[in-house]
Amino acid sequence: MSNMLADRIKTADLTKKQQKIADYFIKNQNRLGNLSTLEVAKEIGVSDASVIRFSRAIGFDGYADLKEHVYDMLVENNTNTMSLTERMNVNDAKFPDNDVTEQFKDVMVSNFRNIFAYNHLSDFDKAADMIVKADHKYVIGLRGCKGVATSFGRLLGFMMKNVDVLKDNECTSISSAQDMTTKDVVIMFVFSRFYKIDKHYLDLAKERGTKVILIIDDVTGPLTKYADLTLIAPVESMNFFRSTIGIDVISEYLLTLIGKKIDSRQRIEERDRIIADQRL
Repeated sequence: MSNMLADRIKTADLTKKQQKIADYFIKNQNRLGNLSTLEVAKEIGVSDASVIRFSRAIGFDGYADLKEHVYDMLVENNTNTMSLTERMNVNDAKFPDNDVTEQFKDVMVSNFRNIFAYNHLSDFDKAADMIVKADHKYVIGLRGCKGVATSFGRLLGFMMKNVDVLKDNECTSISSAQDMTTKDVVIMFVFSRFYKIDKHYLDLAKERGTKVILIIDDVTGPLTKYADLTLIAPVESMNFFRSTIGIDVISEYLLTLIGKKIDSRQRIEERDRIIADQRL
Protein backbone atom coordinates (compact mmCIF):
# COMPACT_ATOMS: atom_id res chain seq x y z
CA MET A 1 0.00 0.00 0.00
CA SER A 2 1.27 3.47 -0.85
CA ASN A 3 1.42 6.40 1.54
CA MET A 4 1.45 9.50 -0.62
CA LEU A 5 1.65 11.80 2.42
CA ALA A 6 4.72 10.08 3.87
CA ASP A 7 6.43 10.01 0.45
CA ARG A 8 5.96 13.77 -0.01
CA ILE A 9 7.18 14.55 3.49
CA LYS A 10 10.33 12.45 3.00
CA THR A 11 11.37 14.42 -0.07
CA ALA A 12 10.47 17.90 1.22
CA ASP A 13 12.94 20.39 2.73
CA LEU A 14 11.16 21.22 5.98
CA THR A 15 11.91 23.60 8.82
CA LYS A 16 11.98 22.36 12.40
CA LYS A 17 8.43 23.60 12.97
CA GLN A 18 7.25 21.95 9.75
CA GLN A 19 8.85 18.67 10.85
CA LYS A 20 6.71 18.87 13.99
CA ILE A 21 3.62 19.41 11.83
CA ALA A 22 4.68 16.55 9.54
CA ASP A 23 4.95 14.17 12.50
CA TYR A 24 1.42 15.10 13.58
CA PHE A 25 0.04 14.61 10.06
CA ILE A 26 1.62 11.16 9.68
CA LYS A 27 0.23 10.00 13.03
CA ASN A 28 -3.24 11.50 12.47
CA GLN A 29 -3.92 11.12 8.75
CA ASN A 30 -7.07 9.06 9.43
CA ARG A 31 -8.51 12.03 11.35
CA LEU A 32 -7.67 14.88 9.00
CA GLY A 33 -10.97 14.68 7.13
CA ASN A 34 -12.82 15.69 10.31
CA LEU A 35 -10.47 18.53 11.33
CA SER A 36 -10.34 22.17 10.26
CA THR A 37 -7.11 24.14 9.85
CA LEU A 38 -7.73 25.86 13.18
CA GLU A 39 -8.35 22.56 15.00
CA VAL A 40 -5.16 21.02 13.59
CA ALA A 41 -3.15 24.12 14.46
CA LYS A 42 -4.49 24.13 18.03
CA GLU A 43 -3.64 20.46 18.57
CA ILE A 44 -0.09 20.91 17.27
CA GLY A 45 0.46 24.25 19.00
CA VAL A 46 1.18 26.31 15.89
CA SER A 47 -0.70 28.93 13.88
CA ASP A 48 -3.18 28.03 11.16
CA ALA A 49 -0.92 29.89 8.72
CA SER A 50 1.89 27.45 9.61
CA VAL A 51 -0.38 24.52 8.73
CA ILE A 52 -1.20 26.08 5.36
CA ARG A 53 2.49 26.82 4.66
CA PHE A 54 3.39 23.22 5.53
CA SER A 55 0.71 21.92 3.15
CA ARG A 56 2.23 24.03 0.36
CA ALA A 57 5.77 22.98 1.31
CA ILE A 58 4.93 19.36 0.52
CA GLY A 59 3.33 20.17 -2.80
CA PHE A 60 -0.35 20.93 -2.15
CA ASP A 61 -2.30 24.10 -2.92
CA GLY A 62 -3.27 24.37 0.73
CA TYR A 63 -4.72 22.39 3.63
CA ALA A 64 -8.04 21.68 1.87
CA ASP A 65 -6.15 20.23 -1.11
CA LEU A 66 -4.01 18.11 1.22
CA LYS A 67 -7.13 16.76 2.98
CA GLU A 68 -8.72 15.82 -0.34
CA HIS A 69 -5.63 13.91 -1.47
CA VAL A 70 -5.30 12.12 1.89
CA TYR A 71 -8.96 11.10 1.69
CA ASP A 72 -8.42 9.69 -1.81
CA MET A 73 -5.36 7.81 -0.57
CA LEU A 74 -7.28 6.28 2.34
CA VAL A 75 -10.02 5.13 -0.01
CA GLU A 76 -7.46 3.61 -2.38
CA ASN A 77 -5.62 1.82 0.43
CA ASN A 78 -8.77 0.70 2.18
CA THR A 79 -8.71 -3.01 3.07
CA ASN A 80 -12.37 -3.03 4.08
CA THR A 81 -13.50 -4.26 0.68
CA MET A 82 -11.19 -7.27 0.88
CA SER A 83 -12.57 -10.73 1.40
CA LEU A 84 -11.77 -12.41 4.72
CA THR A 85 -9.19 -14.59 2.97
CA GLU A 86 -7.49 -11.57 1.38
CA ARG A 87 -7.38 -9.78 4.71
CA MET A 88 -5.87 -12.85 6.37
CA ASN A 89 -3.19 -13.09 3.67
CA VAL A 90 -2.27 -9.42 4.10
CA ASN A 91 -1.89 -9.85 7.86
CA ASP A 92 0.07 -13.10 7.49
CA ALA A 93 2.61 -11.17 5.43
CA LYS A 94 2.56 -8.21 7.80
CA PHE A 95 2.94 -10.28 10.99
CA PRO A 96 5.35 -13.23 10.60
CA ASP A 97 5.08 -16.05 13.14
CA ASN A 98 8.40 -15.41 14.88
CA ASP A 99 6.93 -13.74 17.99
CA VAL A 100 3.14 -13.74 17.98
CA THR A 101 2.79 -12.74 21.65
CA GLU A 102 4.89 -9.58 21.40
CA GLN A 103 3.32 -8.60 18.08
CA PHE A 104 -0.16 -9.09 19.51
CA LYS A 105 0.65 -6.95 22.55
CA ASP A 106 2.04 -4.20 20.31
CA VAL A 107 -1.05 -4.20 18.07
CA MET A 108 -3.47 -4.08 21.00
CA VAL A 109 -1.55 -1.31 22.77
CA SER A 110 -1.47 0.64 19.49
CA ASN A 111 -5.24 0.24 19.10
CA PHE A 112 -5.78 1.54 22.62
CA ARG A 113 -3.52 4.55 22.14
CA ASN A 114 -5.05 5.37 18.78
CA ILE A 115 -8.52 5.73 20.31
CA PHE A 116 -7.32 8.98 21.86
CA ALA A 117 -5.09 9.91 18.93
CA TYR A 118 -7.89 9.59 16.35
CA ASN A 119 -10.57 11.39 18.40
CA HIS A 120 -10.87 14.72 20.19
CA LEU A 121 -11.44 14.30 23.93
CA SER A 122 -14.13 16.96 23.55
CA ASP A 123 -16.00 14.73 21.10
CA PHE A 124 -16.36 12.01 23.73
CA ASP A 125 -17.78 14.63 26.08
CA LYS A 126 -20.17 15.90 23.39
CA ALA A 127 -21.36 12.35 22.72
CA ALA A 128 -22.00 11.75 26.41
CA ASP A 129 -23.97 15.02 26.62
CA MET A 130 -26.06 14.10 23.58
CA ILE A 131 -26.96 10.77 25.19
CA VAL A 132 -27.78 12.30 28.58
CA LYS A 133 -30.03 14.99 27.06
CA ALA A 134 -31.91 12.71 24.65
CA ASP A 135 -35.43 11.57 25.54
CA HIS A 136 -34.91 8.13 24.03
CA LYS A 137 -31.67 6.31 23.27
CA TYR A 138 -31.49 3.82 20.38
CA VAL A 139 -28.35 1.69 20.53
CA ILE A 140 -27.71 -0.08 17.23
CA GLY A 141 -25.14 -2.80 16.58
CA LEU A 142 -25.44 -5.50 13.92
CA ARG A 143 -23.28 -8.48 13.01
CA GLY A 144 -19.86 -8.14 14.71
CA CYS A 145 -21.09 -5.19 16.78
CA LYS A 146 -24.02 -7.00 18.39
CA GLY A 147 -21.98 -7.77 21.50
CA VAL A 148 -20.78 -4.25 22.22
CA ALA A 149 -24.22 -2.76 21.46
CA THR A 150 -25.93 -5.24 23.78
CA SER A 151 -23.47 -4.56 26.60
CA PHE A 152 -23.56 -0.78 26.12
CA GLY A 153 -27.37 -0.70 25.99
CA ARG A 154 -27.71 -2.96 29.01
CA LEU A 155 -25.42 -0.83 31.19
CA LEU A 156 -26.87 2.43 29.89
CA GLY A 157 -30.29 1.07 30.87
CA PHE A 158 -29.03 0.56 34.42
CA MET A 159 -28.37 4.31 34.59
CA MET A 160 -31.16 5.81 32.45
CA LYS A 161 -34.68 5.18 31.22
CA ASN A 162 -35.82 4.74 27.63
CA VAL A 163 -32.96 2.70 26.15
CA ASP A 164 -33.64 0.39 23.20
CA VAL A 165 -31.04 -1.97 21.69
CA LEU A 166 -31.56 -2.81 18.01
CA LYS A 167 -29.27 -5.64 16.90
CA ASP A 168 -30.97 -7.21 13.88
CA ASN A 169 -33.20 -6.44 10.92
CA GLU A 170 -36.27 -8.14 12.37
CA CYS A 171 -39.65 -6.40 12.21
CA THR A 172 -39.67 -5.65 15.95
CA SER A 173 -36.38 -3.75 15.74
CA ILE A 174 -37.42 -1.80 12.66
CA SER A 175 -40.76 -1.01 14.33
CA SER A 176 -38.91 0.41 17.33
CA ALA A 177 -36.86 2.61 15.00
CA GLN A 178 -40.10 4.01 13.58
CA ASP A 179 -40.67 5.84 16.86
CA MET A 180 -37.52 7.99 16.64
CA THR A 181 -38.05 11.74 17.07
CA THR A 182 -36.02 14.95 17.02
CA LYS A 183 -35.55 14.63 20.78
CA ASP A 184 -33.85 11.23 20.55
CA VAL A 185 -30.37 9.94 19.75
CA VAL A 186 -29.02 6.94 17.85
CA ILE A 187 -25.74 5.42 19.00
CA MET A 188 -24.59 3.09 16.22
CA PHE A 189 -21.60 0.78 16.54
CA VAL A 190 -20.57 -0.43 13.10
CA PHE A 191 -17.63 -2.16 11.42
CA SER A 192 -16.99 -2.13 7.70
CA ARG A 193 -17.88 -3.83 5.45
CA PHE A 194 -21.24 -2.05 5.49
CA TYR A 195 -24.65 -3.41 4.55
CA LYS A 196 -27.96 -1.96 3.36
CA ILE A 197 -29.58 -2.48 6.77
CA ASP A 198 -26.99 -0.13 8.35
CA LYS A 199 -27.99 2.59 5.91
CA HIS A 200 -31.69 1.80 6.38
CA TYR A 201 -31.54 2.52 10.12
CA LEU A 202 -29.61 5.74 9.51
CA ASP A 203 -32.05 6.82 6.79
CA LEU A 204 -34.88 6.38 9.31
CA ALA A 205 -32.99 8.46 11.87
CA LYS A 206 -32.35 11.27 9.43
CA GLU A 207 -35.94 11.28 8.16
CA ARG A 208 -37.09 11.87 11.74
CA GLY A 209 -34.42 14.43 12.61
CA THR A 210 -32.84 12.14 15.21
CA LYS A 211 -29.24 12.87 16.23
CA VAL A 212 -26.72 10.19 15.25
CA ILE A 213 -23.51 9.24 17.06
CA LEU A 214 -21.48 6.88 14.88
CA ILE A 215 -18.73 4.71 16.39
CA ILE A 216 -17.03 3.37 13.30
CA ASP A 217 -13.71 2.11 11.96
CA ASP A 218 -13.88 3.61 8.46
CA VAL A 219 -14.59 7.30 7.98
CA THR A 220 -14.16 6.99 4.19
CA GLY A 221 -17.25 4.79 3.86
CA PRO A 222 -20.83 5.73 2.95
CA LEU A 223 -22.23 6.00 6.49
CA THR A 224 -20.18 8.88 7.90
CA LYS A 225 -22.32 11.50 6.15
CA TYR A 226 -25.25 10.54 8.40
CA ALA A 227 -23.41 11.29 11.63
CA ASP A 228 -23.84 14.35 13.79
CA LEU A 229 -20.78 13.14 15.68
CA THR A 230 -18.25 10.47 14.66
CA LEU A 231 -15.90 8.53 16.92
CA ILE A 232 -13.23 6.47 15.16
CA ALA A 233 -12.48 2.98 16.52
CA PRO A 234 -9.06 1.53 15.58
CA VAL A 235 -9.50 -2.13 14.60
CA GLU A 236 -6.11 -3.48 13.54
CA SER A 237 -5.71 -7.17 14.21
CA MET A 238 -3.34 -9.98 13.24
CA ASN A 239 -6.02 -12.13 11.64
CA PHE A 240 -8.97 -11.93 9.22
CA PHE A 241 -11.29 -10.28 11.77
CA ARG A 242 -11.32 -6.75 13.13
CA SER A 243 -10.14 -6.18 16.69
CA THR A 244 -12.92 -5.13 19.05
CA ILE A 245 -10.69 -3.59 21.72
CA GLY A 246 -11.10 -0.06 20.32
CA ILE A 247 -14.86 -0.15 20.07
CA ASP A 248 -15.15 -1.76 23.52
CA VAL A 249 -12.96 0.90 25.14
CA ILE A 250 -14.96 3.70 23.48
CA SER A 251 -18.16 2.09 24.80
CA GLU A 252 -16.80 1.87 28.35
CA TYR A 253 -15.36 5.39 28.25
CA LEU A 254 -18.71 6.85 27.15
CA LEU A 255 -20.49 4.97 29.95
CA THR A 256 -17.92 6.30 32.43
CA LEU A 257 -18.45 9.89 31.26
CA ILE A 258 -22.23 9.48 31.39
CA GLY A 259 -21.94 8.10 34.92
CA LYS A 260 -20.10 11.26 35.96
CA LYS A 261 -22.77 13.53 34.41
CA ILE A 262 -25.88 12.03 36.01
CA ASP A 263 -26.86 10.72 39.41
CA SER A 264 -28.03 7.16 38.75
CA ARG A 265 -27.56 5.87 42.30
CA GLN A 266 -31.29 5.76 43.12
CA ARG A 267 -32.12 3.91 39.89
CA ILE A 268 -29.32 1.36 40.41
CA GLU A 269 -30.23 0.83 44.08
CA GLU A 270 -33.85 0.25 43.07
CA ARG A 271 -32.73 -2.30 40.49
CA ASP A 272 -30.69 -4.10 43.16
CA ARG A 273 -33.79 -4.33 45.36
CA ILE A 274 -35.96 -5.65 42.53
CA ILE A 275 -33.61 -8.50 41.60
CA ALA A 276 -32.31 -9.28 45.10
CA ASP A 277 -34.36 -12.48 45.42
CA GLN A 278 -33.04 -13.77 42.09
CA ARG A 279 -29.41 -14.01 43.19
CA LEU A 280 -27.91 -17.35 44.19
